[in-house]
Amino acid sequence: MTGSARKKKLKQLLAAAEEVDQAQQISRFNHRHKRRVSDLQAEVKDLNDHIDVLEDRIDTLEALKVKPQKLAPLRPVPRRSGKLPACHVALASDWHTCEHVSAKHTAGKNRHDQSIGEERAWRWADGMIKMAKNDMRTCDIKTVVIWLGGDFLVNDSLHYKSERSCDLSPADEARFIRNLLASILTHIRSSLDVDRIVIPTSWGNHDRSTPKMLAGLASDYSHIQPVYRDLQDWFSKEKSMEFRISESEWCELNAHGYPLLFHHGHSIRYGGGVGGLAVPLLRHVGRLRSDYSFRTLSVGHFHQRGIYQGGAAFSNGSLVGANGYSIALGLPSEPPSQVSFLIDLTRMEVANYYVIWGQ
Repeated sequence: MTGSARKKKLKQLLAAAEEVDQAQQISRFNHRHKRRVSDLQAEVKDLNDHIDVLEDRIDTLEALKVKPQKLAPLRPVPRRSGKLPACHVALASDWHTCEHVSAKHTAGKNRHDQSIGEERAWRWADGMIKMAKNDMRTCDIKTVVIWLGGDFLVNDSLHYKSERSCDLSPADEARFIRNLLASILTHIRSSLDVDRIVIPTSWGNHDRSTPKMLAGLASDYSHIQPVYRDLQDWFSKEKSMEFRISESEWCELNAHGYPLLFHHGHSIRYGGGVGGLAVPLLRHVGRLRSDYSFRTLSVGHFHQRGIYQGGAAFSNGSLVGANGYSIALGLPSEPPSQVSFLIDLTRMEVANYYVIWGQ
């Protein structure tokens, strides 16, 4: 083949390659423009969900850098004749007391408003007192621990709410919750014959005043933290009431030699599928033990009650029950309930586990 023939053949090949390339570009262009608006919205949603997951992971890692507040251990309990030294622990979180839930949006499974929420809170208080008194018949209980674990507010100001979730502003809702908790704690104090009631606290994701949880600064932007401090001042003259208000993500408490760890639970990603909450929660237990000394981790947030590995971890239920959010996402919708448990201070083990019903 002559040189001119080779050049002509090369030009033909290049022209053919350009035609193929142009055809592919046109095909891609047409494919992109055939997508509907709903397709683009779905892609944007997937990307935002992926970004949220990455941000949550970063927040969790940053939060773990915060040095936890060191809390003095409770003094050992001397054994009384014939009774087992023990400590009763009650978990209180995720009440959403003022949230609106209609039967229409929950397929008839639940109805909730501020008055129903207040009624359920008092029902929990009476149930908690009943369980503690039941333990006192056979156990020497000098201390009752009541964990206030956050999300007592529903917080109508959260940016993703498309309609009013409660009738109160966040400030008025926080004031209402403060007065309700003060009344309930007063009732518990007058009903239980114990030397001391210790109240560790955690904030929740619904308590926040910012669009996202701020790593290391969440307590500074939480509506519930001033509520806890007001309650501490409220009971400051009551020597038997002791608040342990945590400024860090993870609240530690040594209960007569038995170390406890509390966290609202928002830093744990729900596993879904077969493992559900158990797998990520127990993985967190393993990882956290490299930084914290504890026997039992207690969380809320997921509105699911449970005991894991014989008391290595507990998850608390809610008092709001099924709502439009849980129904829409197909999440487990449990009846309103909260968790309590008993610590055997001789064996240093969890002995009893209770479910306190809210309705």
